[in-house]
Amino acid sequence: MSGYFRKLFFKDGNMKHTVIFIAALISAKAFAAASVPVVPSQQRLTTVEYASGGRQTGCGLRVTGKTEQDLSLNVLITVFMKETGVTFGVVKVVARKMDMQNGEPIPKDGSAAYSSMGQIHKAWIKPDSGSQPLVYQNGQTSHNDAYMVTTEFSGTVDLLVAISREKFSVGLNRSDDGPDEIFRFDRRISREEAGKLSVCMRNLRGAIEQNKRSNTF
Repeated sequence: MSGYFRKLFFKDGNMKHTVIFIAALISAKAFAAASVPVVPSQQRLTTVEYASGGRQTGCGLRVTGKTEQDLSLNVLITVFMKETGVTFGVVKVVARKMDMQNGEPIPKDGSAAYSSMGQIHKAWIKPDSGSQPLVYQNGQTSHNDAYMVTTEFSGTVDLLVAISREKFSVGLNRSDDGPDEIFRFDRRISREEAGKLSVCMRNLRGAIEQNKRSNTF
């Protein structure tokens, strides 16, 4: 699937980057000093897509999991095209505590209730093929437990390709000096969801190419 996505988005050889790439690499020493990884249960990788006016405007993957300590994880990695033709990526990480009673989630307004565990100051994602994590800092915190950052388009496509076919880790930090919390995802995307993602990204590329042609004339 990696070669397929690269053909979809990089066959022209040179994608213009219009949004500042906020991801940076951290040192191997800092990464090694982080906490022992936790493998969430109930892991799921599902395709998300956005459309407007009959054309594809965004595609991505949602990664979810739950730990034995009732910590709920939700990682969203997406790529978008605005109506103006600007392309960019978004990475969002949510980690919050599920309220439980007698081993069952406490309902609130028809769904599970959650308690915030504090603001996330930094998040990162590391596919197994990557030598260093991709670190996201200076993001927005629309909710106390939701961390979101805008990223460069082609690098986010590469990340989508990687996590759709290999194991990866997600890290987050709620303090300035404490160790990172690391979560290891080892379940693969299903064939059905992979097919949905392929179709979505093919349609998105078509919309991008159509926008380029419209702006040429």
